[in-house]
Amino acid sequence: MGQSLRQSWLIFRKGIRYSYDYIGMVMATSALWFFVGFLPLLVATTFSTYIKNPTVVGIALALTLITLGPATAAVHAMMAKILAKEEVLVREFFQHFTGFFGRSIGLVLLNGLIIAILVSDFIFTINHPNNVVRALSGIWVYFFIFWALMSNYIFPFLVNQNIGVFLTMKRAALLALDNAIVTIVLTISVVLVAGLSIVLAAAVLLLMMGMIAFLQNIAYLELMQKYDGAEEETADGIDI
Repeated sequence: MGQSLRQSWLIFRKGIRYSYDYIGMVMATSALWFFVGFLPLLVATTFSTYIKNPTVVGIALALTLITLGPATAAVHAMMAKILAKEEVLVREFFQHFTGFFGRSIGLVLLNGLIIAILVSDFIFTINHPNNVVRALSGIWVYFFIFWALMSNYIFPFLVNQNIGVFLTMKRAALLALDNAIVTIVLTISVVLVAGLSIVLAAAVLLLMMGMIAFLQNIAYLELMQKYDGAEEETADGIDI
């Protein structure tokens, strides 16, 4: 446990240091992520005074699901290149946006489906008249917590290994399971960054996604070191 906590501190410290050293890129990519990712919703909100139609808002929300995934993948891809000591230009955001377009949308839709299933099952069990069924509602809370933990590695796996949707999800789940303490601390760090960004509204545009992408990609790189050179363990399905 002590080693895991030290590794967690190393990840957090490196994430903050890289965010400071590349503050210009963090600000630029975070702003692009916000404006491009939430563009349909921003447009609908801007013209909501003139277009008071729930259908328009619904379409805007659906389109935001399409733009948010590729925008998130683009930020992660740029931060991964920085960590690999490669030169990165701001305009590359749009190259990565189109490059990961299909798979990132698939990841967003799949994760949205997972959340919908977990929420609906929780609501069903917690409101069930049978006491035994109600007692089982806590299972869905644990599943949601695990989903939150593994979600840290979804986009790092996508951009670093350039793999498909289901393999990305599988490897993210295995990495979270095998490194529970580090992943829990990482999740707390990400929540803190997101929380502060929401409280300090301007930081959502200027810092949030870039810092989170650094933290998650650094965690991915640090944890994957122990699997480098290891043979694929097909017996138990571990093939990180």
